[in-house]
Amino acid sequence: GGHGHGIHCPVHGRNGGGALVITISTLDANSFVESVILDSILYRLRLNWNDDGQYWTLDVCNNDNSELVRGIVVVPNFPLLHAYRRIKGLPPGELLAVVPSASISDIGRKDFTSGKARLIYMPKEELTNVVESAV
Repeated sequence: GGHGHGIHCPVHGRNGGGALVITISTLDANSFVESVILDSILYRLRLNWNDDGQYWTLDVCNNDNSELVRGIVVVPNFPLLHAYRRIKGLPPGELLAVVPSASISDIGRKDFTSGKARLIYMPKEELTNVVESAV
């Protein structure tokens, strides 16, 4: 009778007071909605695969399902909300589709589920470390 040791998950302690980047889970579907809490507010992120253009688009809805932004084309390693900062109610941080290599210029239908691309949310505190934001 083997005594099963539970799998130890090391606790990732980042005690720099820095907020953690959130990875948003994705589904193997042409269209899906993920409810995520970004900077303590619940948002619904809708991803739609555009088969003609072969790209993903992102809609950001609030908890009441009102659309805040619609049809953002998801391009790699680019701050997706950057152009929409004037819109009230958007999360203060930034959504990015991260790919491992700068040579990847677009994100395919299977890239999120295969792990080639990841949709992440970078909280505002993290963002200011990365980009000096113009105030």
